[in-house]
Amino acid sequence: MKISIFKYLYFIVSVFIIFNFGTLDCYAQKPHLEDGLFREGLLELKFKENWKYQPGDNLEWARPDFDDSNWYNLNPIELKAYQMPDSLWSGYGWWRISFTADPKTVKQIERLYFYSWGAAEIYLDGELVTTYGNFSQDSKNEKTYSPNYAGDRPLKISPQDVHTLAVRFSNHQAKKNHQVFRFYSEDLGFNIGFSNEVRANFSDFRYANSFATLSVIVVVLSILLLLHVLLYIKFRKEEPYLVITLITFFFLCAAICAHILLFVDLDGFTNPIFSGILNSTAFGLGYSFLPYSLSLLFRIKQFYWTKHLVSLALLRTANYFVNVFNFILFDATIILAVIVLMVVIMRTAIREKNKGALYVTFGAVGTSVFLLVNRMANAEIISLSTTLYYLDLILLYISYPLGIYIYITNQYGRLFIAMEQAVEERTEQLKVMINDLTQTQNALSTKNNENVLLLKEIHHRVKNNLEVVSGLLALQSAKIDDPNMQEVMLSSQNRVKSMGILHQKLYQSEHLAFIEMKNYFQNLCVNILDSYNETDRIKVNIEMTELELDVDTAVPLGLIVNELLTNSLKYAFPKGEKGHIELSLKNLSDDNFQLKISDNGIGKTPDAKALGTGFGTQLVDLLTRQIDGKLIQDVSNGTLILINFERQIASKA
Repeated sequence: MKISIFKYLYFIVSVFIIFNFGTLDCYAQKPHLEDGLFREGLLELKFKENWKYQPGDNLEWARPDFDDSNWYNLNPIELKAYQMPDSLWSGYGWWRISFTADPKTVKQIERLYFYSWGAAEIYLDGELVTTYGNFSQDSKNEKTYSPNYAGDRPLKISPQDVHTLAVRFSNHQAKKNHQVFRFYSEDLGFNIGFSNEVRANFSDFRYANSFATLSVIVVVLSILLLLHVLLYIKFRKEEPYLVITLITFFFLCAAICAHILLFVDLDGFTNPIFSGILNSTAFGLGYSFLPYSLSLLFRIKQFYWTKHLVSLALLRTANYFVNVFNFILFDATIILAVIVLMVVIMRTAIREKNKGALYVTFGAVGTSVFLLVNRMANAEIISLSTTLYYLDLILLYISYPLGIYIYITNQYGRLFIAMEQAVEERTEQLKVMINDLTQTQNALSTKNNENVLLLKEIHHRVKNNLEVVSGLLALQSAKIDDPNMQEVMLSSQNRVKSMGILHQKLYQSEHLAFIEMKNYFQNLCVNILDSYNETDRIKVNIEMTELELDVDTAVPLGLIVNELLTNSLKYAFPKGEKGHIELSLKNLSDDNFQLKISDNGIGKTPDAKALGTGFGTQLVDLLTRQIDGKLIQDVSNGTLILINFERQIASKA
């Protein structure tokens, strides 16, 4: 019985010893590199338990046969400044790792991948293969590396059983940067690995691909920003356009800040300002405005409170300096909450028959989905290919502004189509109205032509009748022996002829309501001179421009000129003296005119007795009052008659 117990105890102890030796051997094993560890051509040395660290500096530590068993187990991969004990960090130190590799894997390795904001010298199997920045024990002489978009460094590994990678590393400012930027600060440590041909091809075009990605984002967002700014300037009262313009501007700023290393080399202090604080804050502000912009765009007032979500973006920025909550959990919660809010707003908008709301839905929800994918990829929760990562990045920035622009374009397109239809309908109505007006105009024109013809016929007949009267007066005058009666008959005959000439001019003129006075006066003067046979002895000079007057004014003026000209012929030049008569009609202002008749005859004294019957003088006074005129007479040097009058009111109407 005792022997059996000892056998069992011996068996248990043996198993325990074998298990522990196996475990110890397992911990003693070096990491092994194989083909399956490559991810898109990159094999990162993320072997947490195998990295050794030693503060200080000694080039002997680069030797592969150096014993580092008493070094600290400290992983440099993504090492934060606060994770490094102050007692172990004076600004520089060494990391070492030893590993084995399949010959096939060694053959695939073409490049060395390194990412850090410090300075480093990389030793492989005791040989210096490359440097990043300028390592120095003195912070003043240190030049840190800026991990821009340059390709991975060429590297060739010779096949052997065990390889040793040693990193001589310095990052003097890491602790100070952490005190300033807290969780915005860059890592104190570094990432390092090997890449094959697949990664090498990507690495060589990393700058070009990143620049092309940023160019697409910047070009699209700049165009959209310009369009939204123009819309806001055009429609200042529309608040949604202002908010959408701000969102587009924030997204554009965030995209440029995220890719700032394409243009300038930054260090561990300046990069957190652009790539961290400004990038995160700008995108957070733009993203937090999404629900509010939708509620404004569709005028859903119960969701106007979403404008206060902007405070969450500022809270997230503050959390980098004073860590209160977990970023991944916070981002996921906010993103999902925003997605739910936007879906609810979209459903409300669709129920209220806001056409085109689906375009905005795809843009807004799409931005949230792409943001969630981006955050999960950065947190290494999911893995994306390079192409998908760049595509996700582009869609992340442009989905919402582009969706809004498509929506606005669609809305204005509908408006323009409706306006075109309204214009077409109105045009058809106008065509009908124009056709009716044309027909009416043609009818009126025909009627007007008939009236014109009728008026010309009337004037022609009046003129003929006046000629008949004038002829009768001439016949009657021929049978009268009394000279005084003959003179009276001649004066009457001239008066009738003056009216006959006027009617002749009217039916010969294109304008039946107006007569050109200069030509009328010329014909009138010729007729009067002929009737008295004074063509050679007396000269009449008509000094005036062409002037048209209405019939109501022209008839009295013609009779007045007839009387005054007859008086001059009869009394101004006795005993066969030759003489000169001046006649003019001037437009003094808009409706004010002046008729002037003067001669260089003998004149008369103010108290002289009137010659003749005085009927002519009475007729002139009567006609002057008819046209509301004022007669002025000057007989001191010959005879001067001025009659000032205004255009008749009837003609104005």
